[in-house]
Amino acid sequence: MNQLTHSNLIKEYGPIVGIVLLGGGKILRQICLWAISQGVPVKVVTAARHANESHDGEILSDFLSRMRISNLSVDDIADEKVKGFLGDTTSHFCLSLGAAWIFKEQVISDLFHNRLLNLHGTRLPQNRGGGGTSWQIMMGNKFGFCVLHRVDGGVDTGELVAVDEFLYPASARKPIDYDNTFLEKNLDFVINFIEDHRFESKPVNSIQQSEYFSTYWPRLNTDINGWIDWSSDASEIERLICAFDDNYSGAQTYLNGKRVRLKSVCLSPQDGSFHSYQSGIIYRKGKKWLCVAVKGSTLVVEGIYDENGKDIFSTITIGDRFVTPRSVLDSATERPIYTPKGMKRRVFNITME
Repeated sequence: MNQLTHSNLIKEYGPIVGIVLLGGGKILRQICLWAISQGVPVKVVTAARHANESHDGEILSDFLSRMRISNLSVDDIADEKVKGFLGDTTSHFCLSLGAAWIFKEQVISDLFHNRLLNLHGTRLPQNRGGGGTSWQIMMGNKFGFCVLHRVDGGVDTGELVAVDEFLYPASARKPIDYDNTFLEKNLDFVINFIEDHRFESKPVNSIQQSEYFSTYWPRLNTDINGWIDWSSDASEIERLICAFDDNYSGAQTYLNGKRVRLKSVCLSPQDGSFHSYQSGIIYRKGKKWLCVAVKGSTLVVEGIYDENGKDIFSTITIGDRFVTPRSVLDSATERPIYTPKGMKRRVFNITME
């Protein structure tokens, strides 16, 4: 529950003498590089699942060591080691970037003096939670946001400190397209905020969130949630496949009893409107694409891979049908649970009949 009161709104910010980053991801690395270039001291606190996360062929822990950035990896942000590592953060810009822990009010107060901020990439209080890019693609949303809000013990419930809005390009269809734009816009947004408050204290126009506008979407995992329901409408199938495209491993289904992954798809009504019973049938094979019947249209597929990521286009036979068993679809709605060490191990007993 949000314990926010008007008296603890952040009314001003700065001057900033150092930066504390918590979490992981590409934007964390870019902020670190900017801080080094500006001579601003920076410290990073991360958890195992972020420390071992690879971007551009290098895991985060190796990047931090190579750049000689002070860092600490812990399972619990309340660990006594964190307080000793951080020291006094009164005049620091403290930012959570997808941090793996749940911040309790005492930690927020004791370690960060109630001034810990979080960077959120969608509109608040709508679209709280995780899995942001994939959810946005499934919903067909092209509006992007840069949001700094205070961490208050709830899930994305703290008052808004700074907000900017932008549009994802009309050509953006896959998570990688959204992520590249998100990185560019939000990196500039964060750096501009730091520079604006770096040398002097300036007022901020904190805004409380209205709970009756709030929505929440849980985190997603491609292997659990990225299964294609061929009984869905054509546009929903297309959006789901796009939502788990690069940089993810691809939406899943079965072909001749084997799990396959689909990428790089689009809809084309040129061949006619198909009945729902035809949905999933590969009715034509082009030079480098497949034509798959879906309800009311054609799904053109340019990428089809086996479980190991191997291109299997040459093995495809027209007349075969993509099928996702009902038992798999039922499991696909289950919620993946993440801890600081990673996702909790899950076991499914799925058979093809």
